[in-house]
Amino acid sequence: MKVALVKQLLDVQGPWSGMMWKNTSPSRLFEIWPGKLTYWDMTCLLQADWYIIPQQLISLYTHDAVFRHPGREEMVKRFTRNITAPEAIPLDQYDMVITLDPILDVPKNSPTLFAYHGVEHWDQTYIRSMRTPMGNYDLFLAHMMDSHDTLKRIPQPISFPYMHDPVSARSLFETSEKDDVAWVDWRALASLGMTEAWGPQNEAAARRLQKAIGVPVRYRGSATFPSYSITDPPTWGDVAFLYLQDLARCKYYVGVGRMHGGGQSAVDAAALNCICIGQSDKAYHRMLCHPEALCADMGELPRKMRRIVSSSDLQAEVLSWQERTLNERFVVGPRAILEEALQMKRNRVG
Repeated sequence: MKVALVKQLLDVQGPWSGMMWKNTSPSRLFEIWPGKLTYWDMTCLLQADWYIIPQQLISLYTHDAVFRHPGREEMVKRFTRNITAPEAIPLDQYDMVITLDPILDVPKNSPTLFAYHGVEHWDQTYIRSMRTPMGNYDLFLAHMMDSHDTLKRIPQPISFPYMHDPVSARSLFETSEKDDVAWVDWRALASLGMTEAWGPQNEAAARRLQKAIGVPVRYRGSATFPSYSITDPPTWGDVAFLYLQDLARCKYYVGVGRMHGGGQSAVDAAALNCICIGQSDKAYHRMLCHPEALCADMGELPRKMRRIVSSSDLQAEVLSWQERTLNERFVVGPRAILEEALQMKRNRVG
């Protein structure tokens, strides 16, 4: 499949330069990727080209990520390169075009499959798309896993996780040498500290958690990175790269107690061969984690954590389970959905 990914100028996620896959690599993507790596794996897995187009719509996400931060709009425009007019994208040269939000005027009767992510699940674009894809798009990819489970037709919204590429991740980060420590999602510590404003109460929560689970903990507090991990000037991958580098050194990942989201950072950890202990009400954790590594709440964590830590056999079983679910549900499964939808589109267009 030949794939294009498309975003708007003021979308701070993804790369900040249009590029062709043939001219880059998994490691070189960090040179143009200043923030969160949400779509880095998908880019590598699909070997996709990226196009950045002028702003087409202003959403609540745009306000949250850009407009509410003084000077950020000007900064993003100053550092973003290789912008392409929508009509200049050679859409007919691609089997599939995936956009961040429904930002293209999709041509009718095209054999190309058009799909889009709703960048933030709390944005009206995501909520409206849960009924049916907007415009002439064929698929809405619901990353919170809160839509249809199977593909029955196009157009259709469908539950679709953020894709992951463990092969690329493991080629860049050392995962065989692990420290006997647990990486704790900062949201879990925010919950324990009963505040989202990072401070001494969260540091105290980390010390309590370390004592309860019997394993040293590492983490990054929310005060250590700005909104969407975007700095002025951009750090070009430093934040994300160093985060993944530190995470790869940890034997365990703990996401129990996190307040928001689907729990996708656990999949980042699994791709780096961490033993993941998750929360049963998080969609990504249910998809990924071994039953013995799923907790109903923070109260179950110490017992389950200590059992895993004390048993090398259980650790091996958990890692084997994760490897299977990681491949089935975040690599092979999503790709199969896209390929099936593409065939549907071609059959319909003829």
